[in-house]
Amino acid sequence: MKRRGGQTFSTMGFAPVSLLPVLVAVLLAAVGCTSGTTASTATGTEQPPSPPTATSSPASSAVPRAAAAGQDTDWPTYDRTADRSGVSVSSPAPGTVRSSWTASVDGAVYAQPLVVGSEVIVATENDTVYALDASTGAVRWSRHLASPVPSGLPCGNIDPSGITGTPVADAAAGRLWLVTFTAQPAYRHTLWELNLTTGQTIAQREIDVSGSDPLAQQERGALTLLGSRVYVPFGGLDGDCSDYKGRVVGAPISGSGPLVSFTTDNQRQAGIWAPPGESVRDDSLYVATGNGTPYDQVDDSDSVLRLSPDLTVESRFTPTNFESLSADDQDLGSTAPALLPDGLVFQVGKEGVGYVLDGTQLGGTGGELTSASVCEGGFGGDAVDGNTVMFSCYDSLRALQVTPGQGGAAPKLSVLWSVTGLSPGPPIIAGGVVWDVGRKGTLAGYRLSNGQQVFSTPIAPVDTDFPSLSASGSRLFVPEGNKVVSYLGI
Repeated sequence: MKRRGGQTFSTMGFAPVSLLPVLVAVLLAAVGCTSGTTASTATGTEQPPSPPTATSSPASSAVPRAAAAGQDTDWPTYDRTADRSGVSVSSPAPGTVRSSWTASVDGAVYAQPLVVGSEVIVATENDTVYALDASTGAVRWSRHLASPVPSGLPCGNIDPSGITGTPVADAAAGRLWLVTFTAQPAYRHTLWELNLTTGQTIAQREIDVSGSDPLAQQERGALTLLGSRVYVPFGGLDGDCSDYKGRVVGAPISGSGPLVSFTTDNQRQAGIWAPPGESVRDDSLYVATGNGTPYDQVDDSDSVLRLSPDLTVESRFTPTNFESLSADDQDLGSTAPALLPDGLVFQVGKEGVGYVLDGTQLGGTGGELTSASVCEGGFGGDAVDGNTVMFSCYDSLRALQVTPGQGGAAPKLSVLWSVTGLSPGPPIIAGGVVWDVGRKGTLAGYRLSNGQQVFSTPIAPVDTDFPSLSASGSRLFVPEGNKVVSYLGI
């Protein structure tokens, strides 16, 4: 995986709307609060010496309708659901917003914040997890689980490197799973199961499988739950160095028992590194892989794979130009598969070609249902509302309509709108608005229907390629470096 920086890309679609004053946002439902306690250190280390603080911000405008209550307000996994739809079902129509609290934490936040009940779960690159009060930002509990890796990696762009992949929560069971990266006593990735109410450790185990080099592997993709297992994807470090391979490891949620694993069938590379990780539909996990060597062989590289719960490959799609994709570092897996109605799958990679696939039989090499050039290069993640796919590219945010074919005809791809000249992170959809945290330091909202910009505000610089926010009722939870900021509809 390499970043593409300093390049100018051609644009398509309408030009971005002028920045407006603060006008809109996703608006919060009141969720019941339960008092939390500071977790005991259990098998972790002491809490950070400088506890996080929450600060309030002054108000700014009007009030929206109430949002749905109950578990509809939860955002327990990356993009809220295991299919990675990225749609908040509890958020009301847009209204004016303001920042309501800011919580400082002990490291950079690369993982998407989660929301369970009245708590916001935040993980940092300092291998620390926080449970914040969703209404105030106050710390309910925090756990500093381990010491992150500060240096000594063969390449990469995260320093220190601790918790990078987004955790996953089971609200009904009151459990949270996450992966830490540590260097002592040896480089390793550890899967932790924590109590959501207290932060105490329920179980922990090394998640690196035989044949894996933990020093070369990066756990950037989100964790997910399916059946009785939690699944963890692995790719490589920024720079494509060393002997990594794409992997998925499944661990029993019981905390013990044998692991299952999938490793790409190539000499090296073919990482599964996009932030959403695996997309789940029914009993299948869909993943997309990056470049692999040797370049002239498929070997699971630059492919979309459908995996069974025991991580057997059930189906595969690879573009016909896989050799040039691998040779030119044009990872197909720079985003995760987007799961659409009618069993369809949409995938766009660094080349900017969007593919529509049959999710049951992905098509093998060159077996897409249809394809088209849709942007200057997909980069990060998607959000799906019906047949509309919102996706981030290097320099633009796009809305794409996928129309299923009738009577055996191929599906159709059409760009509904685009906003160019920005560096977006993975978008989400809430209250009929597409929300995005730009890598240049902007939180912006665009109407899903037509791309009109309805909100924009500068935020703290974001030192990550994939800044990703979450939504619950009338609140947005936005990672801003070593802080999380709540934006509230009033």
